[in-house]
Amino acid sequence: LSATFAVTYIAGTDVITKRKWMRLTEAAALAIVAILSQGLSVAEPAGLDCLDTNAALDYWRPIHEQARNSNRPADALALELVSCLGSPNKELRDQIGYELFSGWLRSEQLNDDTRARLLKTLSSAIEDPPSDKSGDKTLRRSFSALILAELMRSDAQKPFASDADRDILLHSAIAAIEREDDFRGLDQELGWVHPVAHLSDLLWRFALHPETSSAQAEAILNSVKSKVAPAGAIYTFNEGDRLARIVATIISKELVDPAHVGKWLMTFAAPQTNDKWSAAFASPEGMAELHNSKQFLRALSDQLEGVELDPKISDPLDALVQGFTQLI
Repeated sequence: LSATFAVTYIAGTDVITKRKWMRLTEAAALAIVAILSQGLSVAEPAGLDCLDTNAALDYWRPIHEQARNSNRPADALALELVSCLGSPNKELRDQIGYELFSGWLRSEQLNDDTRARLLKTLSSAIEDPPSDKSGDKTLRRSFSALILAELMRSDAQKPFASDADRDILLHSAIAAIEREDDFRGLDQELGWVHPVAHLSDLLWRFALHPETSSAQAEAILNSVKSKVAPAGAIYTFNEGDRLARIVATIISKELVDPAHVGKWLMTFAAPQTNDKWSAAFASPEGMAELHNSKQFLRALSDQLEGVELDPKISDPLDALVQGFTQLI
C-alpha cells in the first residue's frame, strides 16, 4: 500500500520534501492499522480462510511458536484465526487455535472490541445444526464453544459483555447442548471432537461467573440433565466429569435452592425407559443409561467431597451413589 502510493506520488511530483514523505508514510501506516482493525490482514490469505491446510499451517506455526515475542497485534491475529476453529486438521484447530486463543485471553492481550466481536461470531457458530458428522460444522461448533468458555472466563475477570449479551449466549449454549447428538470424543484422524464436553465447559464457566443468577443456574441444571444419559451414547471420554463439574459448582456456590437441587437429583432414582434400574440389564440401551448415570453421579459426589452440603442435597446424593454402586 505505502510503496504503491509513494511511487505514484513521486511520479507525478518534481520535488518531495522529507517532511511530506514522513507524512505520507505515516498515513500509509495508519491505513494499514485501520485495515487490521477491520479484522483483515495485509499478510497472505492462508491465515484468513484455512482452506489450504498446508499453507495455513505454514502461516500459523511461526505465529504460534513465537506468540509471546510476536510484534504483530493479537487483536488482528485473533480475528483471522477464528475461521480455523472448524478445520479438520487437529494441529491447526486444537494445538494452534485453542492454545493461541487461551493464551491471548488469559494474558489480557485482546481488547474489549475484539472480545465482543469474537463473542458474536462464535455464538453464531454454536448455533450450527447438529447431525452433521462430516466434520466441519461439528468441529466449528465444538471448538467455538471451547473458546467461548475462555471468553466467559475472561469476562468474569475483566467484564466486556453486557447482561443481555451473556443471557443471549447462555440461551444459545443451553439450546446447543440440549440438541447436540454428536457424541464423538477423541477421533483417531480428527483428534478431539468432543462437542458435549466443550459445551459443558461453556456452561461451567457460566456457573462460575459472578453475574449468573439463580434462574439462569436452574436453566443450566435442566440442560445438564438432558445430556447425562442421552439415548444412543456411551460416554468414554470423561464427559460425565465435565457435566458433573457444572452441577458441583452450582451447588458449591449455592446458586440454587437446596430443596430444588434435591428434587433434581431424585430424577435419577429411576431410568427414563423403565420403572427400576434393575431392568437396565435387559438391553444395551438400558446399560448405556445405567453406565452414564452412574458415572455422572459418582463424579459429582467426588467433586463435592469436602464441601459442607445441605442435607436436602447430601441425603439424596449419597442414597443414589450407594444404590448405583450396588447395581453391578
